Amino acid sequence: MTSLTFYGGVNEIGGNKILLEDKDTRVFLDFGKGFSRRAKFFEEYINPRVANGIEDFLTMELLPDVQGLYRDDLMKMAEREILEPEPDTDAVLLTHAHSDHADYISFLHEKIPIYMGDTCNLILQAIEERSNRQIEREILSYKERPYNKKDDTVKRNQV
Repeated sequence: MTSLTFYGGVNEIGGNKILLEDKDTRVFLDFGKGFSRRAKFFEEYINPRVANGIEDFLTMELLPDVQGLYRDDLMKMAEREILEPEPDTDAVLLTHAHSDHADYISFLHEKIPIYMGDTCNLILQAIEERSNRQIEREILSYKERPYNKKDDTVKRNQV
């Protein structure tokens, strides 16, 4: 049986994340940033805490809380249990390079392949080369974030 699940892009500006499931195949159509939801919590100088990995994004429902979908390094930083060693999503089909369709691909598990056209890839390369590195814009290449639980424990106890 084929099904579509909308995790974003419905009654909002951006945030397109559509899961297409057919038999044993799971493919996301886009995985973008939701502008209106993000604007409720963050603005130009107030951004998500990178040291918390993916936690702020999941807590504020900027990303769907789906097991096995996200990068292990970001899940560890958020102190979330990694229940599935391999992602169960087969791929992401990126329709075009706009932020509301592409930006949150940077949070996805590195083993999930991303398919896009050549023009889309060239545009994303140009954006990556011309902009500052941000956790929300690591679409084509990501920077693995180190996790040191000992340091994190010390910081929490000092608060």
